[in-house]
Amino acid sequence: MASLQARVTALTLLVVGVIWLAAAAVTWFEARHEAEEVFDAHLAQAASLLMAQTAHEPGDAPEGGTTRDEHAPTLHRYARKVAFQIWVGPDLRLHSQNAPAEPLSEGTTGFSTRVIRGEHWRVFAARDPRQDRWVHVGERAEARHDLTEEIAGGLLRPLLIALPLLALLLGFAVRRAVSPLNAAAAELAHRSPTHLAPVSADAAPTEVRPLLDRLNELFERVRHSIEHERRFTADAAHELRTPLAGLRAQAQVAAMPRASNTGGAPDETARRKALAAVVEGCDRMTRVIDQLLTLSRVDAVTLAPPPEIDLTPVLRETLAELVPRALARGVEIELTAPERVPIRGHGPWLGILVRNVVENAVRYSPPAGLVRVVVETDAAGRATIEVTDDGPGVPAHELPMLGERFHRVPGVTSADGSEGSGLGLSICRRIVALHGGRMAFHSGPDGRGLRVRIAI
Repeated sequence: MASLQARVTALTLLVVGVIWLAAAAVTWFEARHEAEEVFDAHLAQAASLLMAQTAHEPGDAPEGGTTRDEHAPTLHRYARKVAFQIWVGPDLRLHSQNAPAEPLSEGTTGFSTRVIRGEHWRVFAARDPRQDRWVHVGERAEARHDLTEEIAGGLLRPLLIALPLLALLLGFAVRRAVSPLNAAAAELAHRSPTHLAPVSADAAPTEVRPLLDRLNELFERVRHSIEHERRFTADAAHELRTPLAGLRAQAQVAAMPRASNTGGAPDETARRKALAAVVEGCDRMTRVIDQLLTLSRVDAVTLAPPPEIDLTPVLRETLAELVPRALARGVEIELTAPERVPIRGHGPWLGILVRNVVENAVRYSPPAGLVRVVVETDAAGRATIEVTDDGPGVPAHELPMLGERFHRVPGVTSADGSEGSGLGLSICRRIVALHGGRMAFHSGPDGRGLRVRIAI
């Protein structure tokens, strides 16, 4: 594939050459037509002058004498291509040296074209009826052909000289025009894989700036992706280190030999307790890994323009999955929503959002508690989801930090005594941001419980 510079130069030269040749052809035909008219006018004018000047000149026969045949002198090198004859009756009285012996015209006045002795002549004939005098003025077609060749050569010679010069100047101009693109390519070629700073587009032409802008946007997405991968790796390592250490310790306890009369090894009860702790630790690690993977997915996703969906079926389906777990804890889930809530959103991600918020509320609600989910809509078509629980609540100074990764509120534990990973609300906040919504945290009535308000 040829370079952009070579393609632009070649196409420009091709267009210029074709247009120039077309213009030269049109000019040549126009010039030929105009030259024909000028030459014909000269022939007619020359015949008129000869007719006027030879009325009483020596070419006439003297009274009672014989006729004389005179030759006009040749005064110019091009005169050999122009001939004239003066006929008085059947006698040729005066003619140029290159004129043939037979009449140039066939006896008709005006313009005519004849072939005499293999040569083409353009002839103008005039007659003086009073003296039966004919004046024939002719020009060889060769003269006119030579002139048209001179005109064509004059048009084409500058083209043959100008095209190579134009190619040099155009190549230089195109090279200067694409130099910002070449500079950007050279800069990118010498970059390290980790150098993702934007490429400067200040000196780039208008046509190249969109390309560089899109390239910079790609660099920004790649940079965010790399930062996300690094953060995810660090978060996963940090979050899994403690559960793995706990699992190893409990497994070591369970693996110790049975108690003897002298030893301090655990008995069967302690062994069972250690194995139960291992199972619980595995469950916790499974939950953390699931949340880490979900967080990784939601961080890397770029949602397309959302379609219009009905939020109510999404809420009902998600809450139906959580009801058995809530009932096992003695917690009731209550949904208050219109029959239809049309919004623009992505159903699967909104399902994850609602599940994490409600699941968090169920975990922190005491037995016989109530988790209320209320959905409202406004005139602008936006929906608000409000989830309130009966848990211990969150201190006012901790509310702004909810949703930060791995942030756990000190002194606040779930109803079953388990400790969360600090990822559930982070996932929710990211999903809300992808939908262009807002997520806020407030204390429940009388300072107890937590109310999460999501506007989408």
